[in-house]
Amino acid sequence: MEQKLTAVDLFAGPGGLSEGFWQAGFEVVCSVEMDKWAVETLRTRHLYRMLLKESKEDEYFRYVRGEIQRDEILNNHHIRDTLEGIVIKQKLSPDSRSDVLKKIESQLKRMGLTEVSVLLGGPPCELYSLIGRAMYASRKEKYFQDERLGLYGEYVYFLNKLQPKMFVFENVMGILSAVLEDGRKVINSIIEAISDVGYNVFPSLRGDDVRGYVLDAVHFGVPQRRKRVILVGYRRDLSIRDTFYHELYRYTGKNYYTVRDAIADLPPLDCGEGGDRWYGPYDREPLSEYAIQMRKGSLGVLNHRARHHMQADRERYRYFIERSEKGERADLLTLKCEAPELLPNHKNLKTFTDRFRVQSWDKPSSTITSHLSRDGNYYIHPDLAQCRSFTVREAARCQSFPDNYLFEGPRTAQFKQVGSAVPPIMAYYIGKTINESLKNT
Repeated sequence: MEQKLTAVDLFAGPGGLSEGFWQAGFEVVCSVEMDKWAVETLRTRHLYRMLLKESKEDEYFRYVRGEIQRDEILNNHHIRDTLEGIVIKQKLSPDSRSDVLKKIESQLKRMGLTEVSVLLGGPPCELYSLIGRAMYASRKEKYFQDERLGLYGEYVYFLNKLQPKMFVFENVMGILSAVLEDGRKVINSIIEAISDVGYNVFPSLRGDDVRGYVLDAVHFGVPQRRKRVILVGYRRDLSIRDTFYHELYRYTGKNYYTVRDAIADLPPLDCGEGGDRWYGPYDREPLSEYAIQMRKGSLGVLNHRARHHMQADRERYRYFIERSEKGERADLLTLKCEAPELLPNHKNLKTFTDRFRVQSWDKPSSTITSHLSRDGNYYIHPDLAQCRSFTVREAARCQSFPDNYLFEGPRTAQFKQVGSAVPPIMAYYIGKTINESLKNT
């Protein structure tokens, strides 16, 4: 009898990691997250999976279109308690960990499960990122006192208590150089803590060099350059070959998807146009294999509304798009020389001179980040006729979220969710490789 593959997702965000594992055949039995709108997105996605299982996904799209409330669906199918058991809204900390553990164990018992196949998670990365650390440059004492610096300890706690067969730990590249107050590198401390509770981290393709744990999503069919540290390992009592990363890299390709592949088939919008939830049916044919993949199982376009931009910003966008179309690079220093009247009214124009960045049609996008929730200046649409920044759906396409994935909340919250997520397609290949590893145990 084939074993049931299950996953628990900590620090789940909007669910990019668990979406990929679900696509790879895992049942995500619990998602733990503290952010209000990310939790709502998780609930909606888990609801979609429940309805899909019963071939009733039409009800999901009725909800997306605003024809029915989510509560009505939950009441009609008597699944409210089930959904609340799957998605746990709680902050992970030493004070809450025992309560969260009880909820996870209750959910496992409710489902008749005695073991978890894989533990997923990536603690919030602000303190590990280079930008986050720069903010504390003159306040080292406060940096080391920030509780987020040690959040990986919560992950290790659940790893020890749940005893899954395997685990996936994800974080930003900055974690490789981040240090604790005693001078130890955070990454080494994490690997040691994982080892102390009975788990091995698979050796990377660089052996003991931790830089070998950096994966770039673009190599796995995601139209975006996005480097992240991915630690994968297994419980020490299991007989699993140490070849995980070699097996994973079998799925990497030489040809990269581009921004054109990702978004060229989406409806064009002027500033302020579109819909924050349901936009409408597709109005054109897909223009790439990637677009076909993203459209699978969707009746149309969601979360596709353009920002309102001030005219001054649009003029700057126009300048940068025109330069991009000619294959020329431009930044604020170029703008100062060629069109000083378009310079933004910023106090400091000497740093971050590339703060206006056009995403090139024929290259993968740059890394999608939560900065999108503030402004879209780093993510200018390459189409001069539209002359605007990316919508949530365009960013989600570059992150490889399927078109039927609804992001809940106001648009700023949607951007934040998309920017903080693990690309589902990359997660899918990690999950697929773990699936294969578990079959050989």
